Amino acid sequence: MFVPRKVADSYREMINSIGFYPSLFSIGFLLFAIITMSLEYVEPVEQLKSFISVVLVDSAENARTILSTLAGSIISLTVFSFSMVMVVLNSASASLSPRVVPGLITRKSHQMVLGFYLGSIIYSIIMLININKLEGGDTAIPSLGVLFALVFGLISLGLFVFFIHSISKAIQVDNVLNGLFRQTKTEIKSIQARQAECPFNDFPDFTQWHSIKSTTEGYYKGVHTDKLCALLEQENIRIYISVNQGYFTVKGYPFLKCDKDISADEELIAKILDCFIFYIEEYISDHYRYGLTQISEIAVKAMSPGINDPGTAVKSIDMLSILLIKRLEISDTNYSFKHTDNDPLLFIHETSFDELLHDNFTPLRNYAKSDAYVMTNVLEAFKNILFVAHNDEDARNSLFNYLNAIVDDINEQVTNDYDRREIKNMLNSIARISEQQGEELVARFERHQY
Repeated sequence: MFVPRKVADSYREMINSIGFYPSLFSIGFLLFAIITMSLEYVEPVEQLKSFISVVLVDSAENARTILSTLAGSIISLTVFSFSMVMVVLNSASASLSPRVVPGLITRKSHQMVLGFYLGSIIYSIIMLININKLEGGDTAIPSLGVLFALVFGLISLGLFVFFIHSISKAIQVDNVLNGLFRQTKTEIKSIQARQAECPFNDFPDFTQWHSIKSTTEGYYKGVHTDKLCALLEQENIRIYISVNQGYFTVKGYPFLKCDKDISADEELIAKILDCFIFYIEEYISDHYRYGLTQISEIAVKAMSPGINDPGTAVKSIDMLSILLIKRLEISDTNYSFKHTDNDPLLFIHETSFDELLHDNFTPLRNYAKSDAYVMTNVLEAFKNILFVAHNDEDARNSLFNYLNAIVDDINEQVTNDYDRREIKNMLNSIARISEQQGEELVARFERHQY
C-alpha cells in the first residue's frame, strides 16, 4: 500500500511537533475522566469508596476547592515549563547550533511531562463540572475522581522537579555533545551491523544505468526502504541513489539511476519517487552525517568571539575523530535487500570519507586556523585517525591531502616560534605513522619562510 507523499510528510511533521505527545496525553486523560465518571457510582466502586473513605472528600465545597486549586496550580506549572522550553531552544540556537533545535524539540521526556500537565488539567476540570450532577437533586461528589486528580497533581509536582533538572542539563554543551555523539555512533553501528549480516561487494557499474529525474525540489533526507524495496521486487528492477543525504535537488535533477529504462512508465516513477523523503530539519535518526555536522557546527560556534570556548571545540574535534574512525568500517555504497537470494535491490551512495573530512573540518579550519591550540588538536585528531587507517590507501591519501591544506593555513597564520615547535612535534608524530607522506608534510611545514 503506497501512502501519498503529502500524507507521509504531514504525518512526519505531526510526530516531530512539540505538541504531539501533549495531544495524546490530553486525549488519554479525557477518556480516563469519562471512564471514571461512568464507573463512579456503580455498586462495586461504592463499596471500594466506603473502604477507603478516609482519603476521600466528603463535601462538595472541599471537592471544588481541591479541584480548582489543582487546575490553577498545574496551569501555572505548564506556563512556566513551556516558557523554559522556549528559553532553552533560544539559548541552544544562539550558543550551540540552530541544527540541534529539532532534536531538543522532539525530546520525548519533555513532551510527556507537558502532556501530563495538560491531561491533569483536563481531568480536574471534568471532575469539577461533574459535582452536583446526580439525578433527584442530591449532592453527587466524584470523590474517587477527586482522589485521582489529587494523585495526578502530586505526580505533576514531581515531574516539575524532573523537568527543571532535565531542561537545565539539556542546554549544557557537554550533555548536548555526548547525546549527539552517542546517537551518531549508534547510527553508524547499525549500518555496519546490517552490512556485516549480509556482506556484498560485487557492485554493478552504475554509470551505465538509466537516470530518473526528480519531480520536486527540496533537501533529500531519506527513503522508506522497506516500501521501496517491496516495489522494486514487484517490478524486478534495481535503484541506485546517486546523491548524498541532505543534498538539495531541483525539479528535473537526475538523482536516481535504474538498471532498466522505465522512463515511459510515469505511474511507476511516481510510486518510486513517493518513497523519498524531503524536508528541512536534520535528525540524526535519518543519517549519521547530520550528527557529524551538528558536532562540527558546535565546535565552530565555540570558537566565535562571543563564546570563545576552545575547550568545547577540542572536545568536538576528538568526537569527530572517533566517529570518522567508525565510518571507515562501512562500505562507501550502502545497500538494502528484500528477497531471498541476497541480491540488493536498492543501492545508496554513502557520503565518502573524503567528503566527510571536507564538510566537517573545513568550517573549523577556516574559523580557527589562527588558534595554534585548536589546530594542534586538529592535527592530533588526524594522527589518531591515521593510526587506525594507515593501511587503507584511499583513506590515508584523503587524510594527507587535507593535512596539506591544514599545514598551508598554519604556515600563513601561526608565526610564534613556540607554537610552531608544538605543531612540528605533532607533525613528526604523524610522520612516525606514515613515513614517506609524513616526512613530505613536515618538509612542507618547514619550507615556509618569514
